[in-house]
Amino acid sequence: MSSDRLFLSAALLGAATFAAALYFQYVEGLAPCALCLWQRYGLGVGIAGALLAMLVRARAGKVVFGAVGALGFLFQAGAAFFHSGVERKWWEGLPSCSGSTLPDVFDPAALTAGTTAPVPRCDEIPWDFLGLSMANWNVGLSLAFTVLCALGVMRLRRA
Repeated sequence: MSSDRLFLSAALLGAATFAAALYFQYVEGLAPCALCLWQRYGLGVGIAGALLAMLVRARAGKVVFGAVGALGFLFQAGAAFFHSGVERKWWEGLPSCSGSTLPDVFDPAALTAGTTAPVPRCDEIPWDFLGLSMANWNVGLSLAFTVLCALGVMRLRRA
């Protein structure tokens, strides 16, 4: 598979994941918690990087944007892994969405400013499929997207 197809696959599959998140939020009524929003930031950077890597013609630009895409998806995987651990009670989460004793490092209410829905707790699993939460599924998906971008960059560097 060419590097452009790898980048396109990562971008399209990432966009489908983002669309699924929006479906669950707006159709099913599952509001995202603060950690869900952090995952979306990484997903957005990953999609944009992969898409730009596919569209740019210069090899150096493809490598840079492909690496940005891989790093965005890797950030998403890390945030999803942290969220999974909070849900499974392996460690404490953010104080404002899971009632932990960790210091308050940011205000998730600012992320949802202008909405009337309360910020859901990060340490509860509102939906699962085959025993895995959305955050659990997101770890595997985002790692797969990371691999697609990394393979695209490796093919470019070998050429």
